[in-house]
Amino acid sequence: MTLKKLPLVLLLSSAAFAAPMHYTITGNSMANFNFRVTLIPVPGETPDVQADLSFDPANLQKISGSIKVDLRSLNTGIALRDEHARNFLGVAEHPSAEFKISRISGIKKLQAGQELQGFAEGSFALKGVVKPLKAPIKVRFDGKTIFVTTKFDVVLKDHHINIPGADDATDVMVQFNLKSR
Repeated sequence: MTLKKLPLVLLLSSAAFAAPMHYTITGNSMANFNFRVTLIPVPGETPDVQADLSFDPANLQKISGSIKVDLRSLNTGIALRDEHARNFLGVAEHPSAEFKISRISGIKKLQAGQELQGFAEGSFALKGVVKPLKAPIKVRFDGKTIFVTTKFDVVLKDHHINIPGADDATDVMVQFNLKSR
């Protein structure tokens, strides 16, 4: 083997054995939702978002893990409405909504200083009902922290949720920051 070929061989062999890094949420996270009941907007939020993801920023095609939103802490600003919402969502039996991510499309790798848009694909569980989900994501990387934002609709009847007078779908926005551990 010549000296000129050695660095390329080392680079290729180290890339082949690079393991995905493990990322968890750091700092502020928030899930917001907005739906209407009898034409009245009902905004709400929950600050309890947890993410546990494994991926390599240089190869986002191989990603696994989940993002969970604790529905027990949802807040619409009115305690009785919060209680009703938790009952409709079946929070006693299913305390969280969970997105299990299996693929990122539209973004191949993430480099410091970039802000990119693509899609997170996987399955979304709410009230014990699991449905496929492809959600648009915006990802920004400052070299240390990955900032993630997504916004998608949840069709309530798909999850066996029937709120009299409510719109068929609720828009949901989730924001979180990731750091490797």
